[in-house]
Amino acid sequence: MTERNVSNAAFRLALLATVGLAGLGAAPAFAQAAAAVAPEADPALETAAAQTEASTPDIVVTGSRVARSGFSAPTPTTVLGTQEFERVAAPNLADVINQMPAVRPSLTPSSSTNNSQYAGGNYLDLRGLGFNRTLVLVDGKRFVPAQIQGPVDINAIPQALIGSIDIVTGGASAAWGSDAVAGVVNFKFDHKLEGFKGSVQGGITDHNDHRNYLASVAFGQSFAGGRGKLLLAGEMAENSGIARQGDRDWGNQGWGIIANPAYTATNQEPRNLLVADARSANLSYGGVINSGPLAGRHFAPDGTLIPFRYGSLRTATGMVGGDGASGSSDLVLEVPLKRRSAYGRLSFEATDSITAYAEASWAQSKTDHPGLTRTDTNIGINIQHPFLQQSVRDAMTAAGIENFTMGRYSRDYGRGMNHIRAETTRFVGGLEGELGGGWSWDAYYTRGQTKNRHRGSNARINANYLFAVDAVTDPATGAAVCRNLAARAAGCVPINLLGDGAPSPQAIDYVTGETWRVWDLTQDAAAVTLRGEPFSTWAGPVSLATGAEWRHETADVTSDPLSAAGSFSTGNTVPWKGEVTVKEAFGELVVPLAADQSWADSLELNVAGRLTDYSTSGTVTTWKVGGTWEVNDDIRFRATRSRDIRAPSMAELFSGATTAQFSPFDPVINQSYSVQTLTRGNASLQPEKADTLTAGVVLSPAFVPNLRVSIDYYDIKLKDAILALSAASIVDRCYRDQPQLCGLITRGADGRIAQVESSPQNLQSVHTRGVDVEIAYRMPVASGNLSLRTLVTYVGKMTLDDGRTVTDLAGSTDQPTIASLGGTPHWRANANATYEAGPTTLSLTGRYVGGGNINNAFTYKDLNVLEHSGRLYVDLSAQYAIIDDGDRKVSLFAGVSNLFDNDPPITGTGGFATVRSLYDVVGRTYTAGVRFRY
Repeated sequence: MTERNVSNAAFRLALLATVGLAGLGAAPAFAQAAAAVAPEADPALETAAAQTEASTPDIVVTGSRVARSGFSAPTPTTVLGTQEFERVAAPNLADVINQMPAVRPSLTPSSSTNNSQYAGGNYLDLRGLGFNRTLVLVDGKRFVPAQIQGPVDINAIPQALIGSIDIVTGGASAAWGSDAVAGVVNFKFDHKLEGFKGSVQGGITDHNDHRNYLASVAFGQSFAGGRGKLLLAGEMAENSGIARQGDRDWGNQGWGIIANPAYTATNQEPRNLLVADARSANLSYGGVINSGPLAGRHFAPDGTLIPFRYGSLRTATGMVGGDGASGSSDLVLEVPLKRRSAYGRLSFEATDSITAYAEASWAQSKTDHPGLTRTDTNIGINIQHPFLQQSVRDAMTAAGIENFTMGRYSRDYGRGMNHIRAETTRFVGGLEGELGGGWSWDAYYTRGQTKNRHRGSNARINANYLFAVDAVTDPATGAAVCRNLAARAAGCVPINLLGDGAPSPQAIDYVTGETWRVWDLTQDAAAVTLRGEPFSTWAGPVSLATGAEWRHETADVTSDPLSAAGSFSTGNTVPWKGEVTVKEAFGELVVPLAADQSWADSLELNVAGRLTDYSTSGTVTTWKVGGTWEVNDDIRFRATRSRDIRAPSMAELFSGATTAQFSPFDPVINQSYSVQTLTRGNASLQPEKADTLTAGVVLSPAFVPNLRVSIDYYDIKLKDAILALSAASIVDRCYRDQPQLCGLITRGADGRIAQVESSPQNLQSVHTRGVDVEIAYRMPVASGNLSLRTLVTYVGKMTLDDGRTVTDLAGSTDQPTIASLGGTPHWRANANATYEAGPTTLSLTGRYVGGGNINNAFTYKDLNVLEHSGRLYVDLSAQYAIIDDGDRKVSLFAGVSNLFDNDPPITGTGGFATVRSLYDVVGRTYTAGVRFRY
């Protein structure tokens, strides 16, 4: 049977069986009196394993839609609860999640500082497969995206009332829909809160930066004899960020990768060198002359020419030491962030069997930070340039030249500022009830809206800059003026680039401007779900969950006229609109196959299927087949096989068209020439498809009470992954080995290429596999209890195939771009020991991030440093209850993260000194505060 037939058969089994069983079993079941019981979390994987039984909340695990007493979903699920939140004491719950070994902190305020599209956001990335392949839910419902690529920003989720977080580390599209390729993260509110709870805390580093505070409060109150419930929550948080990479000793050493002047193809020297004090050989802050007899001189702040000191290991563009520009120390290490949120929920039991609820939330985040500094390597200066001093003209005359070119690192005017404001509102209304006989139902409607505004100040206007640089002397007045008469009449102001600080404020105002763009995103969604037990087999009742979902999402992108016309050097946004409607039907069954046998306490089959219709790409099916075999109280096996999907994002489908010129080599006429490229979204994209296998064992040996161990293997094969190729690559691949791309090339009547469309395509495939281990143990020690918990992830394989080249990413730390797949160490781990005795709680945590190769493809001929070691970070925290009187509790707490202030490894990745998405760049941080509940 082919893979397609297997997939279709599995889907039909899951979906048709659920619908049929619902019809056959509903009538007699409705006459019964027992109510459905919420499923319990897997005891080997839940945070509560390390807590006292009395403090353990009821937890509904996100790995399944089925409600069943004693059911443990076969998909591995890790639950983070109050203990983890309080131990880490982070001002943002994203920081807690990112410490999990199965999560890669790819996009955080410290890892995305050089990309204004993601800066300041907290986006989750399970398995390192990319943030857009992790589905984020809030109370089991989809949340409105934060940006046009589709992810949810954790900053937009009100966090003060979050009681637990489920992390499903396996494909879950059959249960929850698109994007759950790597898994699901479900934030769950504490609906049972009575009274007040809150916290106030502050933090700071050894360097007097990363100054942060968090103030949160939540309130719950029952009324009408317990039939009604009001929940309110709000919080404010702020982090000052870290202004410069140079504010850390390791970041102030100017690490970078330069070309090796001693390299040849036949000697033993590497092509590139990772060095400290890396500098540009063709850029200086005031401008260095790179051509003609005056090469090797640069402009002092007063406009005079002085010798330019070249460093060692000099090539045309790089060197070590000397007078060249070095911008790495000035790169922003962590963007500042302010966020506010509020949440309210009102529920009421309208009848004994129906409860109505409504909730509303609001969140806002802000960040203001500088971007990258503008550099120019080919500024042409004529001898008649009005800002040249006479001594420079004399030197040019003596050298017999009329012109020279210079390179400039324009820190005095060429660094833009990013001002980002994101505001999210969300409303949910729903009903839930019981039908009798163990059947229950729920239905809801939600509407969310995100308005994300970016304002870029000090952005260079290309045309104005060219006019301003091309300056001459007005013969009538002797003043410097712009050569172009029309530009002069329109207010052109000539710019002086000869010396650091030379540009006048008037010239800067003329050559720079303000950009803005707005993403207006909306999400409307509705769903209805039916759960129950239609009949029983010889081994017990069959459990069913089935339902339908509808979702409509829109994106409206607007920008200023200059940006829309592509007038700025960076930050241009072309306006566009798009919308997608999704209709889904799903079903899930848990079928007991054996119970109370000598060889099995229980054996259960779990099947699920989902039929999804996209308005853009048609119908697609997802499915899951899994099972659990509990041999006895000591050992349980589990396994799943699933088909999962990721639908294209709004940006990938609808982004506005931009044009540019490039010069490809045309193999048809054997010539290179200028061609127009059109870059835009691709409405013909199909959903990505993933085949996922998980298999594991859960051990709770009776001879070691309170010990729980889980070991799970995973294998994810993703195909038709979306890839955006450059126009030059499209031409090359079309005529070399990928003829399917030739449809993107348009030729004119003369046979020459007239246009190349550079749009996203379903071309990539990704394959990853590894093992997750989780160990939890609790034992009495002296007058208290010691809880131990360890999580370990081993990544054995991570390959990326773009249709031509297979890139091995496992065991490396290469990160080509911040928003896609990158290298991942083989090993990551998190181990914690917590001791509780009376009012005192002490916690010690070790976080290990493995090392690896800087790039798996590198040999000694590519770089002088090929690998680096991992890092172990140690965290220490303490809490003391100064009041603990029944429902009233007030605790003081303090903690130190990265206790030994371990610096990150030096890799030179992406122009930064290290891999910011893997290693701690903040350093030792102190936190203290107070928590209360009454």
